[in-house]
Amino acid sequence: MANGPLGLLKPRNSIYRLAIAGVFVLLAFRGGTWAFIHSRPANDLRAQVKDFSSLFAEQKSLSLIAENKKIAVPAPIVQNWLETYERAYTGRNDVRISSDKLKSYLLSLAADIDTEPTNARFEMENGRAKVFLESVPGKKINIQKSEASIIQALVNKRDSAGLTITKMEPAITLAKINGLGISALLGRGESDYGKSSPARIQNIKMGSSKISGVIVKPGDEFSFNSFLGEIDGNNGFEQELVIKNGELVPEYGGGICQVSTTLFRAAILAGLPITERKPHSFPVKYYNPQGFDATIYPGVTDLKFVNNTPAHILIQGKVKNGKVIFEIYGTSDERTVNMDGPYQYDEKPSGSMKAYFVRKISYADGTAKEERFDSVYKPPMPLARNPLE
Repeated sequence: MANGPLGLLKPRNSIYRLAIAGVFVLLAFRGGTWAFIHSRPANDLRAQVKDFSSLFAEQKSLSLIAENKKIAVPAPIVQNWLETYERAYTGRNDVRISSDKLKSYLLSLAADIDTEPTNARFEMENGRAKVFLESVPGKKINIQKSEASIIQALVNKRDSAGLTITKMEPAITLAKINGLGISALLGRGESDYGKSSPARIQNIKMGSSKISGVIVKPGDEFSFNSFLGEIDGNNGFEQELVIKNGELVPEYGGGICQVSTTLFRAAILAGLPITERKPHSFPVKYYNPQGFDATIYPGVTDLKFVNNTPAHILIQGKVKNGKVIFEIYGTSDERTVNMDGPYQYDEKPSGSMKAYFVRKISYADGTAKEERFDSVYKPPMPLARNPLE
């Protein structure tokens, strides 16, 4: 006889016979499940094993090691991974670990362990980028390797198993940033938040911090809402009174549109293509001159523009001395931007008006492009308004 897989004795005629006493527990992976094959003595091949889970009765619990963290898995959960089944070609009962159940459990752990990498954020100083938020690698459970590790631990009666955690490097780190060619101021926007309430000022500062330091790759589209995140108290925003359905009600985030408006102005003056912009529904004093604003509301309205420069761009925001300032840095391709306006017209006693401005971009190759941006404003006291104004 010759030795077969996993140490079984394999007859030369290829017919498997079990001729030794005792019980062998073998591990195999078939059809999406890990199977424990229980072999009976030769004189009892057809006997049915009634309680396969008793093989793991000593398995009180299992500790999973994820980096420096231990996760205790109670015995009932471990037992729940086991299932009995009848082998189709022998009619015998066997026990196996359900790959689906184990994978489902590992995915539930991933919700707490997996994290996306955080890109470093920067500000410009003397033509060089200086980090103000360090990059942080992300991590993700390798489900397949972790599953195999747990199976081996159970087979060998160990009380712990290691989870395989894969690190994900951030796209932008301090080591990379100064090689991106970010050295020139491309555009600058400014707005005055005047005598805003403390809550509104806090929201402006928080909104600016979410956007400041963002880097956009060449050819990529920037979305204001994608970086803003959830607008609630857990994320540092405060409530401000707004007019809604004819009443004054508190809403989180009042003042964020000051941030989007100021960034819109910087993008316009940087000569970047604007792919989504909507003016406010009525004139807002903080956004003078009227016609040079951009409202946002997550899930409804966004501010988007494309980096069509030859290198990465860096967005930097500041809130100081009653003003919001956004600057866009990158690599100059010698384009120049001239803006005519904004002009207000068709002004009515009710406060409604229209406005427009024209942007002309001249490129180094001698070509030029003109665009007109129009705004239509309703009377300034509607029964409902964007709470982020």
